[in-house]
Amino acid sequence: MNNAPSRASGTPGNGQALFFPGLVPSRYSAIADYVTNDPFARRRFAEFSELLGYPLVEAYREAEIYDWEIYEAGHIAICLALADFAVERQGLQPGTVIGQSFGSFVAAMFSGVLSSEDMVLLVKESTRVELDYFENLPRPVGCLFLYRTTSEQLARLVREGADGTDDSWLEVSIDMDTTVHAVSGTLPELQRLENQVKESGGFPFYTMNRAEHCSRVAELCRRLDTEVYEKMEWRDAAVPMMSDVDGKLRWDGTEIREDLLNGWVTPVRWNTITDGLRSANIERVHILGPRNFFSRITDKYAITSVISPKAVMQFNSDNSHEAHGANGE
Repeated sequence: MNNAPSRASGTPGNGQALFFPGLVPSRYSAIADYVTNDPFARRRFAEFSELLGYPLVEAYREAEIYDWEIYEAGHIAICLALADFAVERQGLQPGTVIGQSFGSFVAAMFSGVLSSEDMVLLVKESTRVELDYFENLPRPVGCLFLYRTTSEQLARLVREGADGTDDSWLEVSIDMDTTVHAVSGTLPELQRLENQVKESGGFPFYTMNRAEHCSRVAELCRRLDTEVYEKMEWRDAAVPMMSDVDGKLRWDGTEIREDLLNGWVTPVRWNTITDGLRSANIERVHILGPRNFFSRITDKYAITSVISPKAVMQFNSDNSHEAHGANGE
């Protein structure tokens, strides 16, 4: 067990937060330069490769869009490397960490709730249980991601798009106001919804082959708890984690475990996060991730910056040029 101290060493309540967004798969070509050249990324990918038992960079390069274990491990490694950069190079000392959807697991590891070993075990074992659960459902389900649609428009389409039985259902999984939405449901209903969204001027951009953040996966939630989460050591957080389930701050490892489980059956709503920002007196939010739709959500409530692979590589390039100039090169 890795008992190294967490990098989350800021003073709780200092008004600064790191925000780890949910996972939207990024193709290898979009992050190749970063994961092969940035020292923080190389360090995190090497760490995860050792724990996974295979080279993560090579696996990511060859991965298909639904290779959950690889994309989840890669997303965690990228986000943690960006956080390492923020702390070690930029001197950030977050007093709060926030996770949205899968980003909550990244926040849990960054804040010291889960060790690296337990996080990799959680990813591997959760993938096993999730695949078994979804492959054995009587009807295939998924989760459609979209934007350029209002909450009101989407709620109407969801109400009208299914009859609510096990064979025909839709539920809003993510509601980020006018930015990003997601709807879980049975695949034929999702396909019709995708066409309706296009006809109404919206933009569907990704369909995941599993449902999440909805009441219909309660049995999966129970299985994950008993088959996976019980095996982990859930430590108290070094700095508080803000929940995307209810917007509250939590330190206790057991409570954070329950909160992560509740996230499976609870829709992610933008006002939960922004209400939490106000309640916690967060003044500055640093959003970390390879793909980002969330800066427009938080910048109404706090000074917001985005720390992405592209931004880090630009920083590294600028500093390299400055160093060469100082040396007369």
